[in-house]
Amino acid sequence: MDNAISVTGPYPASPTVRHCDAGGHRLGPGQPWWLITDPSRGWHHHTGASCAAHLPAQGAVDQGHLYRVGDIFDADRTSWPQGSHLWLDSDGDTRLAIFLTDPSRREVSAVESGTPRFAWTEQDVNGFLLFKYGDSPWNNASFNPHRLSEPFTAQPMPRGTHSRTFTFLVHADTGRIAAMRMFTWPAYFLNHVVSSVHRLAARDYSAIAAHTELQDFYRHYPDGPSLYRLVRTLPPEATCTGGQREDRPH
Repeated sequence: MDNAISVTGPYPASPTVRHCDAGGHRLGPGQPWWLITDPSRGWHHHTGASCAAHLPAQGAVDQGHLYRVGDIFDADRTSWPQGSHLWLDSDGDTRLAIFLTDPSRREVSAVESGTPRFAWTEQDVNGFLLFKYGDSPWNNASFNPHRLSEPFTAQPMPRGTHSRTFTFLVHADTGRIAAMRMFTWPAYFLNHVVSSVHRLAARDYSAIAAHTELQDFYRHYPDGPSLYRLVRTLPPEATCTGGQREDRPH
């Protein structure tokens, strides 16, 4: 899974894209190219260009499911409400889906190649993953273990290891994947999230109170700048950069 990739394109010839990084050669005049996200290659931001001849197998496999750009995100659904949804899997993997109606080229590019930043905050009985990609504004996805169909069982990881985090940008009106990318989280950050969720699961739960507290959060933090101010108040272990090598806070 460390070799999970995504492929988007083709894109028309561009004066700023001159080489096929996958094949190690110069692109020909007028030659189209594809953008590859592949953490195994050591590329800057895990991305590189490819000609048609050197395209790798497209897709990312998670828990036996193959995801591809352009395919349906969930075979059982073809439309979603706009917003973000977070899954914290028992094996330590994380899936974040951002559902937007007609995402712009800028929003697609931010997911495909922007520097990913993450933070976690615990607010009463709800947890929130705060995130941004490149120059996009800070956003959030709520998570409440009491709403899971099965108990939350994820456990901390050994220090020095990394977990996998998948991001999907999905057309809300069609359910098709517009962009996707895989990052890693350092153990210190995943362990901070896991410990927080276990605390949330141990608290008394009321659906009405949880909804009220959720609305209070959105009133206090309605937009990107307000979420950024919240991120700046969090302790170092509550933040990370996707794909960072060091298993320690910056």
